[in-house]
Amino acid sequence: MTMGDPIQLKDEGNKHFQAGDIDKAIECYTSAIKVCNDKKVLAVIYRNRSACFLKKENYANAASDASKAIDVDAADIKALYRRCQALEKLGKLDMAFKDVQRCATIEPKNKTFLETLRRLGADIQAKLKTTFSTDSRVQNMFDILLDDEMEKDKREKAANNLIVLSREDAGAERIFQNNGVPLLLNMIETGKPEMILAAIRTLSGMCTGHKARAMAIVNMVGVDKMCSIMAVDNEEVALATCNLFQCINDSLTGGDKREYGKEEALVLGLKKILKVCGQVSELPDQLPLTDNTQLIASVLLNKLYDDLKCDPERDNFRDICDQYIKYTIHAINTISGLLQGPFDVGNALVGHQGIIEMMVALCASEREVDQMVAVEALIHSSSKMSRASFIVTNGVSLLKDIYKKTKNERIKIRALVGLCKLGSAGGDDYSLRQFAEGSTEKLAKQCRKWLCNPQIDTKTRNWAIEGLAYLTNDADVKDDFVEDEIAMKAMFELAKSKDKTILYSVACILVNCTNSYEKKEIIPELVQLAKFSKQHVPEQHPKDKKDFIDQRVKRLLKAGVTSALAVMVKADSSILTDQTKELLSRVFLALSQDPKDRGIIVAQGGGKALIPLALEGTEAGKVKASHALAKIASISNPEIAFPGERVYEVVRPLVSLLQTDRDGMQNYEALRSLTNLAGFSEKLRVKIVKEKALPEIENYMFEENDQIRQAATECMCNLVTCKAVQDRYLQDGNDKLKLLVLLCGEDDDNLQSAAAGALAMLTAAHEKLCTKLTNVTTQWLEILQRLCIHTNPSIQHRGLVIVYNLLNSDNSELSKKLIESEMLEILSVIGKAADNPKRQDAIDAARMCLVKAMDLGLIKPFSTLQDGTGG
Repeated sequence: MTMGDPIQLKDEGNKHFQAGDIDKAIECYTSAIKVCNDKKVLAVIYRNRSACFLKKENYANAASDASKAIDVDAADIKALYRRCQALEKLGKLDMAFKDVQRCATIEPKNKTFLETLRRLGADIQAKLKTTFSTDSRVQNMFDILLDDEMEKDKREKAANNLIVLSREDAGAERIFQNNGVPLLLNMIETGKPEMILAAIRTLSGMCTGHKARAMAIVNMVGVDKMCSIMAVDNEEVALATCNLFQCINDSLTGGDKREYGKEEALVLGLKKILKVCGQVSELPDQLPLTDNTQLIASVLLNKLYDDLKCDPERDNFRDICDQYIKYTIHAINTISGLLQGPFDVGNALVGHQGIIEMMVALCASEREVDQMVAVEALIHSSSKMSRASFIVTNGVSLLKDIYKKTKNERIKIRALVGLCKLGSAGGDDYSLRQFAEGSTEKLAKQCRKWLCNPQIDTKTRNWAIEGLAYLTNDADVKDDFVEDEIAMKAMFELAKSKDKTILYSVACILVNCTNSYEKKEIIPELVQLAKFSKQHVPEQHPKDKKDFIDQRVKRLLKAGVTSALAVMVKADSSILTDQTKELLSRVFLALSQDPKDRGIIVAQGGGKALIPLALEGTEAGKVKASHALAKIASISNPEIAFPGERVYEVVRPLVSLLQTDRDGMQNYEALRSLTNLAGFSEKLRVKIVKEKALPEIENYMFEENDQIRQAATECMCNLVTCKAVQDRYLQDGNDKLKLLVLLCGEDDDNLQSAAAGALAMLTAAHEKLCTKLTNVTTQWLEILQRLCIHTNPSIQHRGLVIVYNLLNSDNSELSKKLIESEMLEILSVIGKAADNPKRQDAIDAARMCLVKAMDLGLIKPFSTLQDGTGG
C-alpha cells in the first residue's frame, strides 16, 4: 500500500474494520495519521482507531486516541463514549463517569448513555464504600480470623492489622462500634494462644487513654474473665493480660499522663456545670452568678457534648446528668440549662418518669419561685415543636392557668412566653395561627408593656423580648412593634446592656421585622396543585409585602437599630454564636437596601460592625455581611465608613463576592465598591491586587451583562495606576489590551469613558504599550478617531490624551502614521476652536498634540495651519 491520501487510507481502514480484520484496520489508520494535515479528518481517524483498540482490549491506547479526537472537538460524542468505555475497563470509574455525563448532557434521551451513567454511578458508590470504610476492613479482619479454613499466614496478617488499627483512636473506635468486643471474645474462646494474644493486644490498644471506652470494655469482658485468661499456662498471654490491666487502670485513674480524652475532668467538671445550671437566684445560699453565667453554662454543656467522640462517652454524659437530677427544684432548673445546651440530653430527661409531673406540681405550688422555675423549664422543653407535642397538649392548659391566676408579674410573663412559643409554631405562615384571631396581638401588646417598664427587673423584661421573638413571626405584631418607638428603644438599650443572654432573641425579632429570613420559593403551579389536592398552602400576610417591609426598615433605623447592632457584634463569642451572627448579617443587609439609608448606618458605626460578621461565621452569614459591606463601600467615603486600618480588612470580603457562584447583584455591587476603594489610595489598590481580585475583574470585563461589564471596566480604570496591574498589560500572549481598545469602541458612554481612561493612563506610563496598542487590532485607528470626535467632552479628552501619548512615544513610524491619517484634521478642527470652558480640557489636549507634531517636524508651524494649507 503506497503512502497515499489520508481520506483514502481512512476509508480502506473502515472497510477492514467492517470485515472484522482489526489489525489491518489499525495499520491503515496509523498510515493515514502519518500523512494527514487536516485537524478535523485527523480527529475522525483517531476516533476510529480508538474503536479498533477497544476491540483488541488495548484500553490504554483506546483512551489516548479518543482523547486526541476530543481535543479537536470537545463535544465529539462517539469519541467521548469510547473513552468512557476504555476508562471504565482501566478502573478509572470517576473519569469514565464524567465522560458519559457529558454524552448524556449532549443527548439527554439516549438510553445507552443513561444506562451507563446509572451503572457507573452505582459502581462508584460501591467502590467508595469498600475502599474508604474502615468498617469493612474491620469486618474483613474478623472474618479471616474466625474462619478455621483460612491459611495460617493470612490469619496472622489479619491479627497484626487489627492490633495496629486498635492503637489509633479512630481505628479503636471503629472496632468498638462494629461489634468488636464480642468478636474479640469469640477469638479468646477458640483457646488458641495466638488468637488469644491478638485479641488481648487489640483490647489493650482500645483501652489506652480512653476512659469511657475502657469502662465499657471492663463491663463487657468482666474482670473475672480477664483474671481467668491471665491464669492460662502461657507466659506471653499472661504478660499481655497484665499489660491490659495496666492500660485499663491508667485510663480509669488518669495514671497515663499522655494527652488523651478529657474524661476524668469531664465527670467533675460536668457536675459543677450542672450545679451552675441548677441555681435559682431567688433562693437563699446560691452561688454568685452574673446575668450571662447560666447561658454560658448551657453553651459549654453543648460544646462538651459535641466534643465527645463515641457513644459510650455520650451515654456516660447522659448518666451523669441523670444521676445529678434528684427530683428537686434545682433539677428542673438544670433541665432548663440542658435544654438550652445539648437539647437531646435535656429532652430525654424531660421524658423521664416523674419529671413532667414534677413540673406540673411545681406549677401548682404555692411558692412563687417554684412556679417560675417550672414555667421556664416548660418553655425550654417546647423548643423543638415536633418533639414537644406532649408539652403542647399539657403545657398550654397549664400555662394559661398560671397566666390567669398569678399576681406575680414575673411568673405571668414567663407563662405568657410559653404561650407565645407554643402559639408560634406556624412561623410566618398566615394561615397556621395557633390562637384565635387577634390574641397574638394582645399577647404582644402585653410583652411590649413589660418591656417598656423600667420598674420591672431586667430578667423579666428579657423574657418579654423572648416572647416577642416568637410573636413577631406574625406580620400584624411586627407592624405594631416598629410603630412603638419606645418599645424598640427599650429593646435596643437592653441589647446594649451587660446581660447578653437576649442577643439571639433580639436578632430574631429584627430578622422577623425586616423579613430577612430564608424565604421558601412559592411556585404558583405547585400552589394550584396543592389546593387541588387539599394540601396546606403557606399564605403570605398582606403586611409582609415589600412596601410594608421598607416602612419597617425606616422606622428601625430612625429608632437607632444600627448602634444597637454595633454593640451586639462585640459580644463574647461564647454567647454570640455563628447562628446569631448570621441573623445579624441578614438584618444589616436588609437595612442597607436603600442607598439613602446607608449614611445613617455609617454614622452609627455600622460599617465597622459588619467587618467581623463578614470574616467569621456561617457561609450564608459571611456572604450576607459581605454583600451589606459592598453596598456601603460603594457609595461611602472609605475613611469615614471604615476608620483607620479597618478599611484594609474590608477588601477580602468584597473580593469574595466576585466568585462566579455568587449572584449577579453581589458581583456588581462588589465591583462598584472595589472601584470606590481603588480610587482612594495606592495602598488600597495594592491590597486589592494582593487579594487576587484581578483575574476575576478581568473576567467580568468580558461579561454579557452590560452593567457588570461596565462596573468591571471602571474598577480596572481605577486600578491601572498600580504597577502590578500595568505589568499584566505589558505581558505578551493575552488579550487584555485588545479588550480595552475594543471596549473604547462600544456604544455606551460610561463603558467608553472607563476603557479610554484606562488606556490613557497605561499609554502615559509605558511607551511599549503605545506600540502594542496599534498591533492588537486593525481597528485601533478608527476607534481612536471616534473617541476624539465624541460628543461627550470627557471621553473626547481621554481619546486626545491617548493620541498625545502615542505621538510622545519613541515610535516615529507611529507618529507619522497618525499625522498622515484623518487624525490631523480632527486635531486641527478641535485645536483651532475658540476657548470654551465646557470643552477646555479637550481643546488644550488637541493643541498639545499639534505642538508635539510640529516638534517632530511632521507639520509646518502653526500660523500656516490657519490658512488651511497644513499637512
